[in-house]
Parts: sequence; C-alpha cells; structure tokens
Amino acid sequence: MTQPGSEQQFQAPAGEAASQGEELAATQQFDAPPTGGDVGEQASFAPDVSSLTSGFSTELIDAHTAVADALKAQARSSSARSMSLEGRREGLDNVEAVALGLGEPGDSPPGQPTLTVFVAERTTPEKVREAVVDGLGVQAVGDLPLTVRRSGQFEVQPHTFRVRPAPGGISVGHYRITAGTLGCLAIGKNPPRDSRLLVLSNNHVLANSNNSVFGDSVLQPGRYDGGTHPNDQIAITERFVPLQYGGAVNYVDAATAWAWPDRVRRELIYPSGGGYSFFRIGSVPQYPALGNVVGKTGRTTQLTQGTVVALNWSGWVNYGAPGNAWFVGQFVVQGSGNFSAGGDSGSVIWKWESGLAPVGLLFAGGGGYTIANPMPWVVYFLDINLYT
Repeated sequence: MTQPGSEQQFQAPAGEAASQGEELAATQQFDAPPTGGDVGEQASFAPDVSSLTSGFSTELIDAHTAVADALKAQARSSSARSMSLEGRREGLDNVEAVALGLGEPGDSPPGQPTLTVFVAERTTPEKVREAVVDGLGVQAVGDLPLTVRRSGQFEVQPHTFRVRPAPGGISVGHYRITAGTLGCLAIGKNPPRDSRLLVLSNNHVLANSNNSVFGDSVLQPGRYDGGTHPNDQIAITERFVPLQYGGAVNYVDAATAWAWPDRVRRELIYPSGGGYSFFRIGSVPQYPALGNVVGKTGRTTQLTQGTVVALNWSGWVNYGAPGNAWFVGQFVVQGSGNFSAGGDSGSVIWKWESGLAPVGLLFAGGGGYTIANPMPWVVYFLDINLYT
C-alpha cells in the first residue's frame, strides 16, 4: 500500500463525494473558531443499559452488577499489582473486567448467554469462579455459565499523513499528546454550538486527558506523526467529558474540537487500490448488539472488521500517569486479527451493513479486544448530532 504525499492522490468513489461547489456551500453555514471561551458543563446522566442487557436472564444481569460493584471497590493504581512468585497475577488481581456475552467453543453451553470475565493472565474458569465467589463474595456466580477471556490489562490506545480537508480515520491530536484518530464530524444541538462544525474523538486525544482549555490547538496529523502548530492546526478544543480517576464512574471518553470548515470533511478514509478512497457512514447513532459485525477506520490499523462479543463491560482502564479509570456500560469488539492498536483511539465504530450506522467510539483495548463507548451515550454527553 502506498502512502500519499499530497492531497491530490486521493480519489473518492463514484457517487460518494460531493462536488467542490457543494462542499463550499456546506461550509458556509458554519462559523470559524474564535480564540477564547470555556469548556462548558455536563448534565447529570442516568444510563439506560436496557439495550445492553436485552436477552440476558435476570440472574446473569444481577450477577454482573454484583461482580462489577465488587470489582470497582478493589481500587487500583497504575503501578504493579500483587503477583505470584512466578510473576503471574492470581486471584482477584488477575480479574480486569466483567461483561455479558455468549459462550465460546469449549464453554458449556457454547453460544449461549454467559457472564464474561476478562483476565490479565491465562487461567481456568474454575480459578476465576473461585476468585469471584470467594474473593469478591458474589455467591450467585457459583452456578451461572461463565466465559473467561484473556485480555491483558486494558489501556487507552495512542493514517499518519497530512490530508486537507481532513477526513475521519486519520491522525489527529491535542498539540501536547502523541496522536489518536479523528472519528467523524458533528454539530452542536443548540445555539450557539449548532453553527460550529466539530471534530469528534476521545478526551485523551483532543483534550489531553482533561489537561486542556477551550481554544487549545488541535493538529492533523498529531504531533507524533509530525504535526506542528500553527502549520497543521485544523481545530481548537471545544468541549470534553471530564475523565474521573480512582473509582468514580465514567461512561464515555469523548471530546469535540471546533474546526475550520475548509480544513475538514464529512467522509472517512480507507486504503483502496494502492492509494486511498473515501466513504460515508450513517448519522443516526444506534446501540450495538451481540454478534454485530462492525468496522472502523483508524490512524494505525486503518480499515478493520470485527464482531461485538460482549456488552455492558465494566472494568478498569489504565491512563498511565493520571491513573486508572472505572468505566461501565461499554461494549467489546474482537477481530480475526487486530481490530485496533495504539493510535486508533477516537475511531468511530459502525455496523458493517447497509447504512453503516454508528454504534460506538473506540477508546481502549488489550489482548486483542477493543473497548468502545456506546455512540448514543457519546452524543448525549457532548450534546451533539453527528454530521456524517
């Protein structure tokens, strides 16, 4: 696959790209970013997890809640945790997260709803069940179907060239971070934000994990990929959902940046025919479902396909120096190869079917598993409509 050296090498598939006149007309409705302001306050949130638990028995749902509550109470630092003399994590220290999923080949019964436990080191279902029942005191798990998935520790994830106007799926980042992925474009739901053309990605990509203010420079490509200010600035940090460390509940890792309309575009990028082409995804967020085949295009692994293997994931995510953050209600994607890698954070995940409905915002991964925020929650917290 060749990597283009200029924007002229990019060709859009027939019928998918707007004409130059249409693009210019579309940009005229948006205001250019100013140089000052504030981040804005977030509304309180009562999560609706019914779409993430549909089809599961009350016993499994109650057990999931009990395990998640007990696991959350096991406060963790980003430093090393207790290990056996052989250097392996054991017992509770080996349990990273819990979700609802389907049994894998070898499970009993396969393909049926199970309590899914993610572990750092390979172990047996019997040892995991013992750790949960005895260590966390969740007796209900003793008789429920259990699936164990080895993920390692979940950590936030870090197309690398310059593109103008910049599409989704390309390197981007706050001027102080390395690089993540530009997810897609959005518009605020209410004045004055409904006249702003916004870039959507993660807090840790666009807002430097809470360490930013309104007006900070956002670069494409990100700094790690050679982006510099002001030459590569496409937007300014506009709003972020604060990340909370040490045990407070997090629902999304999400932020917006206010873009100059002529520096971004609605399409997403993907490799095609030795170069690159563009495509559009849907604009109406949907909740994911178990077994959904999904796709994403991101900075590092580009266009990949995977399957939703678990819902209502609750677990710890390592943010490095700031600490660990506790997330609830997330979903898990697994690909035949790597669905994502470092630098793909901020990618939009969409259903691999007609309409390409957006279902999530990628933000973390480990052991071949990718963790994502449900897209309906992302648009709620940021008070936006997708502009795709």
